[in-house]
Amino acid sequence: VKADCNYVGKGYGIPAESTIEAIRIFAEFEGILLDPVYSGKGAAGLIDYCRKGNFRKGDKIVFIHTGGQTALHGYVSSFK
Repeated sequence: VKADCNYVGKGYGIPAESTIEAIRIFAEFEGILLDPVYSGKGAAGLIDYCRKGNFRKGDKIVFIHTGGQTALHGYVSSFK
């Protein structure tokens, strides 16, 4: 298990640009809705780790989606 607080951004409930990007990527390519409070920030970290080459071929990666997609309605202005 890897816990990395570098993707929290400015704080709870405040989505970073990387969070918004991750939510868009997961929705567009996988049809998975993420919330901007928890799963979106975790996905931003996962995407960044992939871009940085932190994983090797054959590594087993598990991403836990904690739900919360209903919170997206409260963040509509973040996606404009």
